[in-house]
Amino acid sequence: MSDTNSPINTAADLPSRPWLTRRLSLYQAAQENPELQALLMHWCKRDIRFWFRHFCWTFDPRLDQPHQPFVPYPFQEAALLDLVSAIEKGEDLLIEKSRDMGLSWLVLLAFQYFWLFRDGANFHLGSRKQEAVDRKGDLSTLMEKLRYNLAWLPHWMRPAGFQDNVHDNLLRLLNPANGNTITGESSNENFGRGGRYKAILFDEFPFWPMQDAAYASAGQSTPSRIVVGTPYGKNNRFADLRFSGQVRVLRIHWREHPLRNEGWYANQQKRLSEDEVARELDINYHLSLKDRVFRNFNEANKGDFTAFKPHKLIRSWDFGFHCPSCLFLAFDSEDRLLVLREVVGKQELLTDFARRVTHLTEVNYGSVPVEDICDPAGAQRSDKSLQTSIDILNSMGVFPFFDRSSIKDGLELLRVKLSEWIGPRPALQVDFGCEKLIEAFEGGYRYGPSGSESPLQEHPYEDVMDCLRYAVMQKCRLPRKPLKKARPYRPGNAYTGY
Repeated sequence: MSDTNSPINTAADLPSRPWLTRRLSLYQAAQENPELQALLMHWCKRDIRFWFRHFCWTFDPRLDQPHQPFVPYPFQEAALLDLVSAIEKGEDLLIEKSRDMGLSWLVLLAFQYFWLFRDGANFHLGSRKQEAVDRKGDLSTLMEKLRYNLAWLPHWMRPAGFQDNVHDNLLRLLNPANGNTITGESSNENFGRGGRYKAILFDEFPFWPMQDAAYASAGQSTPSRIVVGTPYGKNNRFADLRFSGQVRVLRIHWREHPLRNEGWYANQQKRLSEDEVARELDINYHLSLKDRVFRNFNEANKGDFTAFKPHKLIRSWDFGFHCPSCLFLAFDSEDRLLVLREVVGKQELLTDFARRVTHLTEVNYGSVPVEDICDPAGAQRSDKSLQTSIDILNSMGVFPFFDRSSIKDGLELLRVKLSEWIGPRPALQVDFGCEKLIEAFEGGYRYGPSGSESPLQEHPYEDVMDCLRYAVMQKCRLPRKPLKKARPYRPGNAYTGY
């Protein structure tokens, strides 16, 4: 990187487009004019938008002329001011975005602005792996984007004394004029630890390994964690932050882009898969995951059943300390299966959870007859207790049925019921209030690593889906073996047998 001439100091180096004339004229006028250079530097320091409009560049290899002045659109300038505010006030900021909105360039060049014009402004960059943070010559990496813009700045705007081999190293840019640094690192449990930074960038954070540890580790190193990403489900730290209400959120949707419209979106829908559209364009946390188990779940499978009065109520139980769960279900007059309500616990003893379920049953359904179904594992004793889960329910007047059908059979039957229609509506519908079950259908309940035939065991999605699976296997087909009913609880007997 030369310290003498910028690549655009002559007309021959500049793409011949009329709208670039202003920049060329400005650069040429300042080339041998120290007073104008000082004035331009002053204006840049006063207003980051002036610096972007007149001195920032971006690279897009999809275009015939890949070198493009970065003149921000209105939505980008608004995001830029929010970003600068978060950095200056020392606040965390989460940016959820559609893909290809220029946000990575925007954040990186904002960091570079501070690096150039403000004293005591060190920054740190992070991504899921080092190859995404820095690899010289690869403009898809974070550090190389900074090098690119630095190379296209006029020579008089670059840091005094800057030398390529001395101040530009792998994962590190040093400003010799003020001592500022921009460093980089891949995701790890000690990410950002040991340094002190004005702000830290977590780029494409939903795809990081060790998200919780990395985010927490950096919290002591900077007052401003800038988290950027497209959604990838709700069971990750990015989604937790987004919906926590404790972090400022900036949403950048493709509809804000002045060059995109419904025609463009329709064309993207033809090119991309459903989960890619949800993730890359729609900022949809539910549908953004690939490997969803139930791709045939859609809006038709949702409904409002708060006023529905069942003739008989079905309760389906799944046990466990982490997320005990129970679904309330019923058949309507045309034999559609309706999921009316979900109850999901968190680190809750079964006795406390069962009391809550029975109370909700009494309050909402009164004297309606109840049939209980449960996880067959509830009939097994553990070394930690003399009572099984079913023993505990028996002691509280709940006597569930259970069936040992395979998970694979249950999932296939659920797919059938989701696609089956009875009259004008699907044979299986879920009340809008069953948020966890709907999230499970829309991506929370998904297969494991590529090629896996087993869904991931992630709470609470596995728990609520298991409840539904137990119910459909018992109520929507004849079981292969006769159902077993739990024997009544008898005081004094630790285990009644099943």
